Amino acid sequence: MILMTVVRGAIDRLERDERGHHLAVIVLDDGQQLVVPAEILPKDAKEGDVLILRLEIDRDETERRRARIRDLQRELFGEW
Repeated sequence: MILMTVVRGAIDRLERDERGHHLAVIVLDDGQQLVVPAEILPKDAKEGDVLILRLEIDRDETERRRARIRDLQRELFGEW
């Protein structure tokens, strides 16, 4: 089962950070700002465009990461 949430936000501006990376500032409908790498935007996206953001839980990757953390904890602390 995939759990998904959908939110909307408008591209407020495109900018560069201190290292020269291209960023997009997206203002969500509730006023919060989300800053993302500009390269993840759709190819023709521009300032003012409204985006639909779909947030999904990646269950497989979640379990892989949890297993890795458990393994590291065992290495550091032994069985518990």
